[in-house]
Amino acid sequence: MSDEIREGYYQDKHGNWLKDRRRDPDRRLTETPQHHHHEERRLLSRRKTDVILKRDHREMIEDALQDFAAEHDGHL
Repeated sequence: MSDEIREGYYQDKHGNWLKDRRRDPDRRLTETPQHHHHEERRLLSRRKTDVILKRDHREMIEDALQDFAAEHDGHL
């Protein structure tokens, strides 16, 4: 690696100059009205998915317990 310094860039182990992304402002920190809308919609969708998955898992557990009981004639 050379002693050259380029503002906003760094040199990798192969000597290639790459743009230093840390020098740019973090785009995640900028909030726009659409950002809130998408975030709320994503959270609402996640909550719905959690409810559906919880219900499905409960049904699968009940089915497995019924199958187990049927195989063992209800005796544990």
